[in-house]
Amino acid sequence: MYTSKLPESIRSLVEQLQIVEVTWQGVPIQVPKFAVYAVIDSPLYDQVVYRNGRHIGLLKFGRYNIPVLDPFKENVELKPKFVIIMSHCRGNLFGLYGYTADHVEFDINLPFYHGSVPRIVQAYV
Repeated sequence: MYTSKLPESIRSLVEQLQIVEVTWQGVPIQVPKFAVYAVIDSPLYDQVVYRNGRHIGLLKFGRYNIPVLDPFKENVELKPKFVIIMSHCRGNLFGLYGYTADHVEFDINLPFYHGSVPRIVQAYV
């Protein structure tokens, strides 16, 4: 069977995991880039609700109401620098949620054999 080399421009897509590192209150959190739907700079919540003993922000985009959570399960900060919108699927259902962030770093790659890769992707696959 004939095989060919992948072009350099897409080789990293299959040899490395692309990561978005979100920093909140000085703590870095690594998220696989394939799970990031959007990053919103200086967001304003449409509503703040009280659920399960904490305040949660809501962003409304068309027919979507996106809950914004504090990554450490505290009350959501009213004016975060960023909100990172994450996508998730259960069966054939699709949903979005957000986490607050102080800083977002996009250009991080890990080789698939790195020991942290299974831990980073486990909640998203």
